[in-house]
Amino acid sequence: MKFRCNSHDLLSSLQITTRAISSRSTQPILEGVLMEALEDGLKLTASDGSFTSVTRVPAVVEVEGEAVMPGKLFSDVIRKMPSGEISASMNNAFMLTLKCAGSRTNIAGQCADSYPRVEEMSDENSVTLPQSLIKDMISRISFAIPTEDAREVLLGGYFNMQNGLIDMVGLDGFRLAMRTERVSDIENVAKAIIPLKALEEIAKLMSDDEESMVTLNFGQNKLRVDLEKATLYTRLKDGEYVNYKAIIPQTFKTTIRVSADEFSSCVDRAALMAIEGKNNLIKFSIEGDKLFVTSNSEMGDVFEELDVVNTGDDIVIAFNVKYLLEFNRVISGKEIYLKFNSPVSPCVISPAEGNDFTYLVLPVRINA
Repeated sequence: MKFRCNSHDLLSSLQITTRAISSRSTQPILEGVLMEALEDGLKLTASDGSFTSVTRVPAVVEVEGEAVMPGKLFSDVIRKMPSGEISASMNNAFMLTLKCAGSRTNIAGQCADSYPRVEEMSDENSVTLPQSLIKDMISRISFAIPTEDAREVLLGGYFNMQNGLIDMVGLDGFRLAMRTERVSDIENVAKAIIPLKALEEIAKLMSDDEESMVTLNFGQNKLRVDLEKATLYTRLKDGEYVNYKAIIPQTFKTTIRVSADEFSSCVDRAALMAIEGKNNLIKFSIEGDKLFVTSNSEMGDVFEELDVVNTGDDIVIAFNVKYLLEFNRVISGKEIYLKFNSPVSPCVISPAEGNDFTYLVLPVRINA
């Protein structure tokens, strides 16, 4: 193997690719990066067995070849090398020599024969969407996906595309987050449970530019994500997702309309004291067109009063502060609805204008 490339290009690709490597891999070979010097440039692949990241580096390849390089060490070495053109050559013992300016480093690689290869997927069921849309959908629901749960299907976000509508859903035993978008010009049907790690890595590489697009290619048990900088592959979760629409109540005894910014600020202030307490609770008391937000701990208490538009009964209800703070991070719009049925029934939060976001949270039972 022998090639030349720019140090910045190689480092940028390594920074993307090595994020797929798991620190707890049961396969030592997966602690490395598969480096392939091909006719059209350098190809880097890293995987944890379920999630795989593939990037390409512009390079002048004089001798083709492949090897597995130690992921973290390889990345650290390239990061510390001088800027400029790197000349790389590998001998038959898989020793890679890197030269840049006056610097030279030798790194021991290993044979790539045992490195698991990515199976190519057909483009039969693929859809191209704005990166900004997918990034926003992931950010709105990922906080509600648990990192541990006996129900394997809940360890991922549910992507449901049909009839020109996309739902992306995250839920655990205490809350549900759903982001909905109408894409009327798309007739594809796809249902997939995408692991949380994959969603987080996909979102990190997404652009906020509305002109930038991403292609999602759905296979039977795998998803391929085609981006400018990388191609990502992830194994999908097996099983049937929860019937999330059945969880969301359709009628309510109390509905209040409130300024999103004012509500968010009140919750943030009340949270400071709630976090100090043993119960971590924030209490809502709705009396006519007033919402009182309170919290207390051994260190003190907080009282907030908000003007609202109430179309229903008065109610007193309490929530775990953690769940309200997580919602606060993704709140949007000028006004929101908070909908209730009883002090022990789920609260549903949605935008006052449109229906692109739905958040459901279970309350905490409090003494009368």
